[in-house]
Amino acid sequence: MNWRRCDSAAIEAFRFDHDRGVIELLFTDNKLVYDYPCSPMLYQEFLLAPSKGRFVNGVLKPHAERRNWTPKPRPLNA
Repeated sequence: MNWRRCDSAAIEAFRFDHDRGVIELLFTDNKLVYDYPCSPMLYQEFLLAPSKGRFVNGVLKPHAERRNWTPKPRPLNA
């Protein structure tokens, strides 16, 4: 699973783990990876979003909260 670079002020790279049903996001400010629950359809919406950061804040975070999911940051190489 390769990282895809992102043209975003907030997100440096991302990748989708289909087996775990999560999108992994590498944020630019702290170089930590956060996992968010994500279906393949939601991932497609993320790919089409003009602003990845707004999509994370407006869609992925609320989606995770509704599932009582708290993203736990981890270093990139963990």
